[in-house]
Amino acid sequence: SHVQVDSRFCFKIPDSLESAIASPLLCACITVYSALRYAGMSSGQNIGIIGIGGLGHLAVQFAAKLGNRVTVFTTSPDKEEFARSNGATEVIIGTPPRKIKDKLNIILNTTHNDLDWVRFLSLLDSDGTLSFVGVPPSNLSNIHVNMLLNKRLRIMGSPIGGRAMINEMLEIAALQGITPVIEKFPATKVNEAIAKVRANQVRYRAVLEF
Repeated sequence: SHVQVDSRFCFKIPDSLESAIASPLLCACITVYSALRYAGMSSGQNIGIIGIGGLGHLAVQFAAKLGNRVTVFTTSPDKEEFARSNGATEVIIGTPPRKIKDKLNIILNTTHNDLDWVRFLSLLDSDGTLSFVGVPPSNLSNIHVNMLLNKRLRIMGSPIGGRAMINEMLEIAALQGITPVIEKFPATKVNEAIAKVRANQVRYRAVLEF
């Protein structure tokens, strides 16, 4: 009925967050929240999110509910409504245009695909940041340093967040009602849950309930 752990690795879960919702927050949510914060996200900005899957739908929620205009880039036409329901202002399907009306301050990549990074860099405003939490299989190529110099652009990666950032993220998630899309499984069906995860059939996080 109890477990004893090192307090340095424990986090108080806000009362308004049920356990099944809180569980993915400590991995997927902190990954995208930390990446957006370290890229300079505040409010009143134009934020681009590449992908609207397990990481992307949470990044959209954080960016939108903190007062930003969010553009989602996806190759799946059937995900446009889902993106907008999570807070996206605009959804661009397929290859992104070479120019957009409102330049972006931050673009966060949540996918694991090789994309036209030069084109995405061209969509950034001065002092903009292209941040990676998804890992493409190939090296970034065809990016000339002049592209970065001309507008003081940054390319960065972000793995996860520290203790203070996690506590901040939990408070914001509770206050703003940020929730991951999950599938619940009783502990007796753990093997079924693992099989669905391996087959990429879970939308978007599997949660075991004991």
